[in-house]
Amino acid sequence: MLDVSTAKAPDKHTLYCIASLSKAFMAASLGPLVREGKLTWDSTIHSVVPEFRHSQKPAEFAEMTLRDICSHRTGLLSLDEITQGLDGRILIDKKDVVKVCNAMPAKHHLRSNFLYNNGLYELAGRVVETLSSCSNWGDFQDDRIFELLGMTRTTAFRDVHDNDKNVAKPYMILADGKPSPGGLRSSVDDLLKWSACLLSTLNNDKSGAGTVLRHASPIFDRCAIANPKDAQAGDSCAGWCHHRTPAELELISPNRVLVSLVLGTDSPSLLVYGHQGDVPGYTCNLYLIPDTNSAVTISGLRPEVNFIEVARKAATVYRSRYETNFRSPLESHRGSRTPLPTLDDFVGTYVIENLDVAFIEVHSDPNDLAGLQMMVNGCRDQVLPLRHYNHDVFCYLPDSYDECLKRGLLLTEWSTFLISFLRDDRGVVNGIR
Repeated sequence: MLDVSTAKAPDKHTLYCIASLSKAFMAASLGPLVREGKLTWDSTIHSVVPEFRHSQKPAEFAEMTLRDICSHRTGLLSLDEITQGLDGRILIDKKDVVKVCNAMPAKHHLRSNFLYNNGLYELAGRVVETLSSCSNWGDFQDDRIFELLGMTRTTAFRDVHDNDKNVAKPYMILADGKPSPGGLRSSVDDLLKWSACLLSTLNNDKSGAGTVLRHASPIFDRCAIANPKDAQAGDSCAGWCHHRTPAELELISPNRVLVSLVLGTDSPSLLVYGHQGDVPGYTCNLYLIPDTNSAVTISGLRPEVNFIEVARKAATVYRSRYETNFRSPLESHRGSRTPLPTLDDFVGTYVIENLDVAFIEVHSDPNDLAGLQMMVNGCRDQVLPLRHYNHDVFCYLPDSYDECLKRGLLLTEWSTFLISFLRDDRGVVNGIR
């Protein structure tokens, strides 16, 4: 549906926000720069962007490469939603991308684990902008990919939402079953043109790929094992996931936490490259099957396809996530309740560790004498309540899953809703973590 209010149907030129399907375009855009000798897939980020210097482990991450970023094997944690921005807003300015990446916490050693990271693709974009003659990554995509493939309905620029009448309005289903507008930019027709180019590359058909990609492109190399204990989970390439059926094709899909189906159990085994893109209100999928020279792209679901039984199972899990994943673990880990500390102790401004462009202001909550509020980067629309959890720890979990969805708080770990305040030797609060 293009717009629920008008019941207007989409067509093959309707624009959707393809979200993480954009990663494959980023990886592909590095190819021309490699062929021109401006870098290699194993060039370090620091060699192109000298200001990239990881604050926690500078020596180790000085070796981080584009291949590491594109295959999600850096071991660095991505931005949390509070720092990034609630309600579909991006609080971090583009000029501060390197600062953000320098401050990303290291969860694993470099190249030791698969760990999905959206933010580092921004750093890859900085590399493209630095080495090309284009002032921004969107213009580079236009020049090196979209125009060459005749993808006239694909763009990296947000103003298309204001200037184009054939853009699908985003919706997401709340826990009560009601649709809510969410937060798009390519069409089904253009994604099929893109797929034809990629299949030509995979199958060494020189007539299709042109100058965009070459045969045996490194973007399809398997670089990271997603889960060593589960072969069906697939492997991570550069902007793509590698699967061999029978397999679950949901390595990068939000559905993996709801219902994950194994496909291909009753058919010959096939190699599948795929990726999903998901932002509030939009879900897109693209799968390439080189053996049959075919592709499948999905931007929304056709109503005549029967997914009812699977949807029912997924809905049951979906409705229980708030209680199962967030509220219950928070309660079980709380321990014995401690007295409410003096709230004035915590009022103040706190700069995020190693990231001086992000800060939190804590003040009293006018609606709750026993609570606080935090405001991010001085933005009055970026406010969340803080409720006492234990000792000097406060919790910002909203009162319902619908509120989490509306504000973009889709965190999967209960502990990420906690903020711990730190005190110095005199007992004065002087930081957070």
